[in-house]
Amino acid sequence: MSLLAKHASRSYSVWGSRTVKTSAPFKKGLSVRFASWFVAWVVFLARVAAADGPGIEGKWKTSLGLVTISKEGDQYTAKFADARIPTVKGTLKDKVASLKSEDGKPKGEASVTLGGTGLSFTGSFRFPNGFQRVWQGFRPDPEAARGKTGEFAGPWLTNLGLMELEQDGETVKGRYALRGGSTLDGQVKGRHLDLHYQWFRDGSGWFDLANDGKTFEGAALGDGSSEWYGWKGRRAPEYVRHAPPRAGTIVDGSTRNLLTYSLRAPEGYKPGDPGKWPTIVILHGSNMNARAYVSTIAAAWPEIARNHLILGINGEMPSSTSETPQFNYTYVDFVGKSTYQGFPGTDRESPALVSEALAELKGVYPMGRLFVGGHSQGGWLTYSLLMNYPEMFAGAFPVSCGLLTQCEPSVFADPALREAQRRVPLAIVHASNDPIQGFGLSEAAARAFEDESWPAARLFTDDKSGHMFARLPVDRAIAWLAAMAADDPEVVIALAEREAEGGRFREAIAALNRARGMTVEARLGERVDRLGTMLDARARPGAAEYLPRIKADADGSWVDGFLAYRHDFEFAPSAREVMDVYAALRGKQEPEARRLMGEARSAFQNGKQDEGYRIYQQIVDKYHASSVYRDVRARLKSRP
Repeated sequence: MSLLAKHASRSYSVWGSRTVKTSAPFKKGLSVRFASWFVAWVVFLARVAAADGPGIEGKWKTSLGLVTISKEGDQYTAKFADARIPTVKGTLKDKVASLKSEDGKPKGEASVTLGGTGLSFTGSFRFPNGFQRVWQGFRPDPEAARGKTGEFAGPWLTNLGLMELEQDGETVKGRYALRGGSTLDGQVKGRHLDLHYQWFRDGSGWFDLANDGKTFEGAALGDGSSEWYGWKGRRAPEYVRHAPPRAGTIVDGSTRNLLTYSLRAPEGYKPGDPGKWPTIVILHGSNMNARAYVSTIAAAWPEIARNHLILGINGEMPSSTSETPQFNYTYVDFVGKSTYQGFPGTDRESPALVSEALAELKGVYPMGRLFVGGHSQGGWLTYSLLMNYPEMFAGAFPVSCGLLTQCEPSVFADPALREAQRRVPLAIVHASNDPIQGFGLSEAAARAFEDESWPAARLFTDDKSGHMFARLPVDRAIAWLAAMAADDPEVVIALAEREAEGGRFREAIAALNRARGMTVEARLGERVDRLGTMLDARARPGAAEYLPRIKADADGSWVDGFLAYRHDFEFAPSAREVMDVYAALRGKQEPEARRLMGEARSAFQNGKQDEGYRIYQQIVDKYHASSVYRDVRARLKSRP
């Protein structure tokens, strides 16, 4: 079970760059069914690594509760504090201990590896139904409480995020990054710190400082729980608060809410210069770090590095605290400003923390307009930042990812928020041959934004780059966003002309409409008028064709052609009436289409595939103006 689950009794797992919500199978205590598995027999295999520390016998605080392992002769006995788990016995041979309960009926097995210090073990239980969960055990260092008082003060990188501790004699207090600043306090005796933490769910535990003072190991337990989890870390002097930028060099730093980041200033940066630099905010993939992505952008696209600050922000949850650390974001349950209702505590997931960090860092560094993007896991987060904090960004470029349900543009109701969202141009980047995050995720996202009348959204793709960030057309996406958001009207007008020449009429109209809102000199105004007249003339025949067909709606034969027309000319003046008529028809069809979608979902969940597809076909046939039409049609086409 993950560390977060120990705090919140809920669990998440990350595979590759996909974050998947999973159930937390063990809550407080053990279920009757669980206990029955072990009433007769338990078998576990303990693969014990060579260690200089104590052996496996002794008292353990584990993720299955308290356990005492004793040795008599060549027999090992493991006794659980929870009486529903039977005592098991066995022998140790070639560092493998095979233990079982006394009645000889095998009910499960597990394996554990003793840590090098002999103060922790890790492994897994496999139960009769095939379910397997991580099993970890911990115990304090009996030598740690002896000797002079250890020094715990300073920054630490831990598996619960960056931690900052202050120490006054034997009293320690501090904060750590989980949920943007959970707190702890405790008392030191020798190298041993007994602590209490305060978060959404309080708890207690301990840290044992290593002899050299550079690392610590420990464990903690949430109040009311029996499941212990490990807590370890290393000193992290590199993550100073607000590290000074240096031209052409990556520096690491930290924010007040204890996020860590990497920043690269352009070669032309000079300390004290009052100017601002446009800034690329890059969010890493799963089990990666910001420094790697900042370095990659600078190496792969040197022109971007010459003209931008590049800021990479790490997730608050490290998956590795090594000298080359790895991090993950949290965002799966963050509902933000959408119409969904969230779980308690999820309002402090990564979207909220990153937005706070950006607001803080804009007051520290010479950051101008922000273009936010992320790869894979970071791309999912990019959508959440865009939809919940649009006022912060001049553009967004999610890369190789998908769109969470609570980030879909249709689930935001506040008119002012919706208007702010649609002012941000969106460049979606995805390779059609991506083997990790399928290209269909971005196709579906693009449809969702188009269906919700997003003026400037463009899909950038190729068919060779797979999931490799540095080979994707990220540079083209950033250049497009920069032109769309430029302050110079000539740059915006030139973009509109290029888009029109390339047949990307929707993007051309978006750029043109932005130019119309800017102060332009006469010669540029003539270019705007000329291009606007041409685009409106291109839109007029389609409007004349589809207006009577939509009004009549004799059948759905007009729908696919109209959707292609809408993609190009939704915002053209001559298309306004036909768009209004279509919107009215959608309003009539939407409620029944949504109801049928619920029935189809229920059918699929209950294994009634044919029934689900039958309902899909009904939606396509009768409710073709609804917002779900295109997704349903795509699912019918891909039916196995």
